[in-house]
Amino acid sequence: MRVAVTSGRLAGPLADGLAEAGHDVVRLVEREASGPGERRWDPAAGRIDGPGLSDVDAVANVFEANVWTRWTPAVRDRIRGSQVTGSLTVVSHLEPDGRCQRYANLSATSFHGDRGEVVLDADSGVGRGWLAQSTAAWEAAARHAPVPTVLLRTPVVLGVPGGMWERRKRGLLAGRMGHGRQWRSWIHIADWVAATIFLLTGRHEGPVVIAAPQPVREADFVAALARAHGRRPGLPVPEALLRASFGPDLTAEVIMASQRIVPQILPVELGFTYRFGGLDAALADVV
Repeated sequence: MRVAVTSGRLAGPLADGLAEAGHDVVRLVEREASGPGERRWDPAAGRIDGPGLSDVDAVANVFEANVWTRWTPAVRDRIRGSQVTGSLTVVSHLEPDGRCQRYANLSATSFHGDRGEVVLDADSGVGRGWLAQSTAAWEAAARHAPVPTVLLRTPVVLGVPGGMWERRKRGLLAGRMGHGRQWRSWIHIADWVAATIFLLTGRHEGPVVIAAPQPVREADFVAALARAHGRRPGLPVPEALLRASFGPDLTAEVIMASQRIVPQILPVELGFTYRFGGLDAALADVV
């Protein structure tokens, strides 16, 4: 199968995984193409250099925006605008009767918002808050695709740069954040790649949560990370300090948000098998 993969921090691991599985990969890059395996795209301008997506069997759009900054009005516009525009750029290059008949669009578990102790899966609905609504708009743009589409709701990915994981691995957020009772969902990069390929080459449509089957409390995540590093957990970071450092909105909707996600579609309905189902093994592999 010939698969186009857009730019994004997950693009490299996914492209490598597809190639290892025997697929032909076309990388969409935001610079001049350097060979036949690449073509330039400009998600803001809605452009993909010829032949666009007419010569591929499937597309994985993993383009995303960095949310780890203070959410000023301008930043909010950039986050929502870039993700929606990026998805619409891909969608506009797909044809209902064209060669490409499979589309996977990155999304995030932030769709569900802060839900406390409620057990969540893909059918749990959109949550409250700006980030949840922004993620819903991102998914809505992808749903305009005229071909079968799967939405990849993704939590913290262990083993790739960026986001919360990058800060924790470098020790910047090595201690418990806030009270530590909030639920954390996560996935190892190897399982995320395998699950994405599994979904991209399958027939399931709609949203799927690509998360490990065992969410953990924030305090337990910190303890497991410390064990993986062979050290004691860092000092707890009070919520007031988090708000001062990251702003009240990101603190409330990302850092202190509780998401107790126990996926059913991927492991139960579709039969996907995780390589790293437990947090200790996953962290030991990536630290």
